[in-house]
Amino acid sequence: MIPNSELRARARQNLGNSIFHNNWLTALAMCLVGSVIANFFPLILMGPVSFGLSVAFLKKARGSEKFDFNDLFLGFDRFGETLVLGLMQALIPFLWGLIPIVGIIFSIRKSFSYALAFYVKVDYPDTDWRGCLDRSAEMMEGHRWELFCLQLSFIGWALLGALACGIGTLWVEPYQTAAVANFYEARRLSGDAPAM
Repeated sequence: MIPNSELRARARQNLGNSIFHNNWLTALAMCLVGSVIANFFPLILMGPVSFGLSVAFLKKARGSEKFDFNDLFLGFDRFGETLVLGLMQALIPFLWGLIPIVGIIFSIRKSFSYALAFYVKVDYPDTDWRGCLDRSAEMMEGHRWELFCLQLSFIGWALLGALACGIGTLWVEPYQTAAVANFYEARRLSGDAPAM
């Protein structure tokens, strides 16, 4: 697997290597607008917004020159499908978490297993929610710890951003999202990723 430092470097390159580059600012605006939209009705709108962000960041990870703000709203074209995928991606780990003690471990494990589900939906749009979750789980088999470490590697950036009255943390979300998109792309292209 590609080292976290390389995934972060690719993410920075996707974002223009500067927090004031147009790509980084556009990605920041997309994440902010997506958060605002999803916060109105989190259970209903989180799926479509997650799909749109996945489209935008995956296109950038694959070499698109710039972000297309309209990509953020593509999940609304597949509203029912992305709604159900988002609900199930959240519901299954939540239900596991209701089991005392051991359930929390399985809940966290399922959350990481399903972390790539929306990227799968982008690549295989006709796949139903169950297929997306299953494919994500297959891709993450033996790689959950790598994704956990990648996400944990942003803690320093988050703490640094918090020192700037929390405003700096806004720039961390697009950076982390771009890194996860590159993680998915690396898993997809790896020889050990199961075929669809």
